[in-house]
Amino acid sequence: MHRVDAVLHHMLDTAALSPPVRNDVVRRMAAPERHYHGLGHLAVLWTRHGRYGGGTPFVAPAASRLIACSIAFHDLIYDPLRRDNEHRSAALWRASAPADLSARDVDWVATTIEATADHLAPRPATTARARLVLWMLDLDLSPLGEAPGVFARNTSALRLEFRHMAYADWECGRLAFLRKLQAAPRIYRSAPLAAAFEAQARRNIAHELRSDVSNRQAAQ
Repeated sequence: MHRVDAVLHHMLDTAALSPPVRNDVVRRMAAPERHYHGLGHLAVLWTRHGRYGGGTPFVAPAASRLIACSIAFHDLIYDPLRRDNEHRSAALWRASAPADLSARDVDWVATTIEATADHLAPRPATTARARLVLWMLDLDLSPLGEAPGVFARNTSALRLEFRHMAYADWECGRLAFLRKLQAAPRIYRSAPLAAAFEAQARRNIAHELRSDVSNRQAAQ
């Protein structure tokens, strides 16, 4: 827990949010119903930003601040019963953004937050800012490439957040998402994160889909 606290402190320092906004981020993300999309998730993404971004423009001070703000706010409003969480989180960001950020930077963060509604949508990578969007989206998908035991724990945590759904409905949605990922030519579009997570993510996805086939065959 101390490690998570230190990582979050560094991330929020980098974002340079006002104290009331910073406290609101922590309060919302620490809510007891957040079993996966909580403070630990933010800490994982920020740690990976620093670890895998070394030697890239993504960790330059200005870029890192934008990423820190995006990580802090991308799941700030999270209601599993709704489909507009990204839009509402982006709106909250716009209302809370530090006064010293330019309108262009505020817009970039808001647009990136909304982009997390569909990580695999085709996006241009023709400018530095466009590539930074892909970096944030890849960071958010990096838990797909965890070791199998961690991947399984994350799946269980996500199930707790969707415990209002019948198990069959939850599995149907989860497996559809995994099939979409499996069909994608690339899950990660940033070279450092692709090298670190693509192969294991595909192994995890293939394992889950094979297990589903085996379970359905056993039930016949």
